[in-house]
Amino acid sequence: MNVSVANDAAWPEGVAENGLRVLVVDDNRQSAMTLKWAIEGWGDEVVACYDGPTALQIAREFRPEVILLDIGMPGMDGIAVCQGLRAAPETRSVKIIAQTGWGDDAMRRKTAEAGFDLHLVKPVNFDVLGDMLALLRMLPKSA
Repeated sequence: MNVSVANDAAWPEGVAENGLRVLVVDDNRQSAMTLKWAIEGWGDEVVACYDGPTALQIAREFRPEVILLDIGMPGMDGIAVCQGLRAAPETRSVKIIAQTGWGDDAMRRKTAEAGFDLHLVKPVNFDVLGDMLALLRMLPKSA
């Protein structure tokens, strides 16, 4: 069977009925795009960006239900982004997952205190991430 597609806009959205709106934030573009493609494969709508200030702007406009947020970014790090998200009424209740290479107790406390809901250690285990998102899909949708 031959299928021809002129451009990406021709592809269907492919978002599952209970799919999440997810924002992936990582200064490593390859990592961000890998996560984006994996999460889209599970039926969610995903936007990726690569720095903190852009993440805050996109979060206000896109209104994600989940943000997968790298901690160790240059400039505005993930802790500062999380605090900014929690301070704004329109993003205060979004579920935020820290993604970091640091999995020690001190960093887990730091991310919890900053307002992160979950902590995911890099390299990302896609089975664990898939389970996290599956649980979040079961939560009632915000109005």
